[in-house]
Amino acid sequence: MQIHQSVTRFACFALIALVATPAMAQIGARSFSSYELERLGLEKVWTGQVPIDPTRTKLKTLSQVISLREPLVVFEVEHNGRQVAFSSNELDVLGKPLGEEGAKKKADQYVARLDESKGKPEINRREVPTTTFLMQSNAGMLMSVDGRTGKTDWLELYGNRGYPVNPADANDEIVTLVSGFNLNCLRRDTGAVMWSRQMEGVPIAGPVVGDDFIYVPLLDGTVVAYNFDGGPSLVPRYKSLGRIMKPMLATSTSIAWSTDRDYFYVGYADRPLVRYRIESSGEIIAPPSNFGPLRLFFTTSTGYVYCIYSTDGTVQWRFSCGEPIDSSAIGIGDAVFVTLQRGGIYKLGMEEGEVKWFVPRIKQFLSASDKYAYCLDDTSNLVVLDINSGAKVGSMSVQGYDFFHTNSKTDRIIFGTSTGRMVVLRSADLPYPMVHVKVDKPGEKPAAPTGKPKEDGEAPADPASNPFATPAAGGAPAVADPFGGSGGGTADPFGGGSSGGSSNPFGGGSSGGDSGNPFGTGGGGSANPFGGGSSGSGSSDPFGGGSSGGSSDPFGSGSGGSEMGNPFGS
Repeated sequence: MQIHQSVTRFACFALIALVATPAMAQIGARSFSSYELERLGLEKVWTGQVPIDPTRTKLKTLSQVISLREPLVVFEVEHNGRQVAFSSNELDVLGKPLGEEGAKKKADQYVARLDESKGKPEINRREVPTTTFLMQSNAGMLMSVDGRTGKTDWLELYGNRGYPVNPADANDEIVTLVSGFNLNCLRRDTGAVMWSRQMEGVPIAGPVVGDDFIYVPLLDGTVVAYNFDGGPSLVPRYKSLGRIMKPMLATSTSIAWSTDRDYFYVGYADRPLVRYRIESSGEIIAPPSNFGPLRLFFTTSTGYVYCIYSTDGTVQWRFSCGEPIDSSAIGIGDAVFVTLQRGGIYKLGMEEGEVKWFVPRIKQFLSASDKYAYCLDDTSNLVVLDINSGAKVGSMSVQGYDFFHTNSKTDRIIFGTSTGRMVVLRSADLPYPMVHVKVDKPGEKPAAPTGKPKEDGEAPADPASNPFATPAAGGAPAVADPFGGSGGGTADPFGGGSSGGSSNPFGGGSSGGDSGNPFGTGGGGSANPFGGGSSGSGSSDPFGGGSSGGSSDPFGSGSGGSEMGNPFGS
């Protein structure tokens, strides 16, 4: 009888604990005292509730947009070891913002009152980019929140409850998001709909706004690109083998995505051509990432981290962590941070991929400053690590919070609850955000990158040094083909090289060859003793009628427009 009562009592306690867990999780989303934050060298930027119903709605996505369209202008006066700042958003006696001119005038007035016998004051002008959080709920609500103050600029309902929710993206002018099968384009300042159009496929992830197009990955392995004005029709598509299951990436020069066939694709950003594809060592679980326009990263379920030179697909380095990786590699400064699926974080060198340090039991990378890396461990603690050594500086509990944002763009620590309570923290030494990405001013087109991202003056690696990169159908070849590829920088000693820097001594070099063919006359400077190459062909066919194309087929008819020659047939 006593045993039965004990079992019954234990079952009741267990049931109460299970029922109380969600409520306790909300109660546990506590506030942080200034003393507790000061102990870790942190300060609160802002905290508050975003405008959603916490009893019926859940926060699903957060994306961060950095812009210099309307930057915060700050004048910093340094004198006698003291620094005073005057910013354009300060209010005058009438309660209106000073603006840049007003802030400069106030700084000059302050300098005029200083005693220059103790040193000459210096005035430094700083432009602080604006940060915007685009948040979406599971009820279809999209919110634009000022990342500096937490103020909600606008919120609009664009979807329906139960629809898949994918992150929105934006540039200085527009915000784009997918709702159901529709791609919506909104005004950045007001959220008003500019245009909306139905897509001819199943979108698998949110849109990505590039410099030239809006890119949307579809489930069937297609990436479609739309003009910023919606366009009368679709821009030609990028095709890939397999299904796209993860979000894609866009830089100023390239777009990148992965498929369930373990392929990593990179295409040109300004035209619908696939540059190359790389077959990875295992399943690519996480979205690709980048550091600047020249370096691309992806991780695999087999524990590998790849650093790719984006221009030609050269594998700059590849590192094995020995355990599955389900998160993106984060490149900041001279380091790459990689978090393992089972816990633990590596800091790798940007240039060679060497291990700088490893810290176990880390579950998620949150952000980094010039001195510290901020992470979440497996016991729901915010952990502060020394960025140079990986030593643990301190930690504090963030239990009760279940919404954590991996911030690769600034040093701000962003987390909250799925019911809409948000907290943003910063280092006490950094009153203005430390931005880790290059932000272009409106109308400023980034220059195309040249050279490999290594030592200055070092020539780019030979594209053929990448054994993993292969050209995809319809795209430009990733590497030169020594047996018949067109347009390559390397001559083909055995067949039809197209217009290039060197000629073929044994066959039909095309017009522009630097040396003649001692065995006949090819088109434009080289003789062909065996027959007529057709007009416009990149090389002649010594055995018969080669058709117009990028390379010839010495044994048959080469098809027009082929990117790589086939020495054995069509």
